[in-house]
Amino acid sequence: MNKEELLNELSSKISSGEISREEIADLFGSRPEQSSANETKGNSHFSITKILYILGAAIVLIGIVAFVSQIWHNVGSLGRISVTLGMGLITTAIGSVLLKQKPGEYIGPIFHFIGGMLIPGGSMVTLYELDVDFSSIWPIAITFGVILLFYLLLNRVHKHPLLTFFSIANGTAFVYLLVEAITKNSYIDRENLYAYLTMVIGGSYIFLAYSFSKNWNKYLVGILCLVGSFAFLSSAFSRVLDASSRRGIGFHPWEILFFFFVFGGMFLSVKMKSGWILGVSTLFLIAHVSYITSEYFADSLGWPISLVILGFVFIGLGYGSVTINKKYIKGSA
Repeated sequence: MNKEELLNELSSKISSGEISREEIADLFGSRPEQSSANETKGNSHFSITKILYILGAAIVLIGIVAFVSQIWHNVGSLGRISVTLGMGLITTAIGSVLLKQKPGEYIGPIFHFIGGMLIPGGSMVTLYELDVDFSSIWPIAITFGVILLFYLLLNRVHKHPLLTFFSIANGTAFVYLLVEAITKNSYIDRENLYAYLTMVIGGSYIFLAYSFSKNWNKYLVGILCLVGSFAFLSSAFSRVLDASSRRGIGFHPWEILFFFFVFGGMFLSVKMKSGWILGVSTLFLIAHVSYITSEYFADSLGWPISLVILGFVFIGLGYGSVTINKKYIKGSA
């Protein structure tokens, strides 16, 4: 392969999103040097442009909702489908064209964002206008399954984090709806079922964040760590509270097991260099220590002494969390 072929191949990889310009710059150890004035100007331009795109997308969505609400009763079924699902598909198609033509700009993702917000709601409107029986969850579950497949195929073509986000969001909705459709008429304890399902989904988010850390989906790592850790630990803590309402005398296994979860979250935050997981784990550790104190020590020690002990525990946990963040997360990033 000669020089020209190599450059053409590199250009095509950048256009398709498989390789970013930042990764190329990092590979060679430095980025083109610019004067501080130019860098400040470039960052300012980037921020203003991004804010204007986001503001514009929000205004468009608000305008579409207002427009649809005005004409809703004046158009037939076909009109309602057209202004919801149809508009979502059109904006998504425009976004795909712009992503291909201008892969490094934000205009394509903005159209995809508008489309991604309209398509799920438009699909529900379509089901309603087609007189689908909503007493069964299956039509809704299948619809979200189709939307998930649509975004997976779209993401395979464009390889963009926004499309990955919509794949994950619609995939999550599909999983919950599918479980609901399967278990609707069963005698399974639904509270336990959805708590454990949310724990599995939260763990899946964290696994995705780990796998995304070194590819083009790295921009989703933070939000996946935050939502994943919160979903997992909040669902686990709900099992602690549920066990508290049912237990007799003595510790329930969930009350002990939860300590392993939060300390495991802190260990994982160091491994993944995630301040989000560390923060969520610390907050739930504080909540669990407060719960244990109120359940087992408030009556024997009295609330004033318990509050003093809790205060010192909170100070220690806060100091430990800040130390871990500085030394092992930010310090080694």
